[in-house]
Amino acid sequence: MENPSILVFGKDGQVGKAFQEILGNHPQVTWIGRSECDLSHPSQIQETLEKYQPQIIFNAAAYTAVDQAEKEPELAHLINGIAPRVMADYISKQSDGFLIHYSTDYVFDGAKSTPYEETDATNPLGQYGKSKLAGELAIEKAFKDHPQTTAKYFILRTSWVYGDGANFIKTMLRLAKERTQLKVISDQWGVPTSALWLAQVGYQFTQSKAPSGIYHAITDGETSWHGLATFAIQTAFNCGVHLQAKSQAITPIPATDYPLPAPRPYNSRMSNQKLKEVLRGAELGIDFPSWQNQVEQYVRNII
Repeated sequence: MENPSILVFGKDGQVGKAFQEILGNHPQVTWIGRSECDLSHPSQIQETLEKYQPQIIFNAAAYTAVDQAEKEPELAHLINGIAPRVMADYISKQSDGFLIHYSTDYVFDGAKSTPYEETDATNPLGQYGKSKLAGELAIEKAFKDHPQTTAKYFILRTSWVYGDGANFIKTMLRLAKERTQLKVISDQWGVPTSALWLAQVGYQFTQSKAPSGIYHAITDGETSWHGLATFAIQTAFNCGVHLQAKSQAITPIPATDYPLPAPRPYNSRMSNQKLKEVLRGAELGIDFPSWQNQVEQYVRNII
């Protein structure tokens, strides 16, 4: 597919900004944010698709206010559940089209003691996770309803995303400059994931022969929120940044000491073996660095 028409939803989010970095010079890419299309209105999405007639859709947009979703379940479902269905309905009718949709570890309840596989049963705890699961199911159904389609869909589940925008790492570094002591949850586990790496993975799927389906898009390793905060702050300290709170002054606490409106999974670890087999098998040059490697590079770039 030479110079395909590309539509990127969620241009102002962390993954959307990362796509602007890697696709900024593409001759036929259109960037869609909230001001261009309100994803809570399916008719606007349909009008946008008909206007630009994309062959490739990257859906990096989402309702991500996890706690607010408990108060706005209908809005979360419109953006995370209904909007992907409209996109999938459109692409599934196209010839050789692609839909790359980003999902989340929150589709799981976190009760499993080992990393989640793509085939594991889902059981979201809160409205955000439920709305994201609805989007996954809607995409799968749209393509099943068009069994003869030659188009493909890729649902990329990820976790603990950081990039150009508000995120946990930036918050920890800011607080470490303001306070001498910090308390961070130590009994929730997952994999920090670079938004830039996620965008690169998403784009590579359009260059691959991978089958449609769900893939866990995370790098290697695992850590807790406390482990991530400690590593990021120590990295900044090693780079000469003046901090009030040193890494050893970060106190580990259980999640029960920091209650939030929406429940979080204690285990957000996911296996990336399926993703590795597909992308490495295609010899597309995707690296799977450790989360420490990527976080260190990220911290050095933002301090």
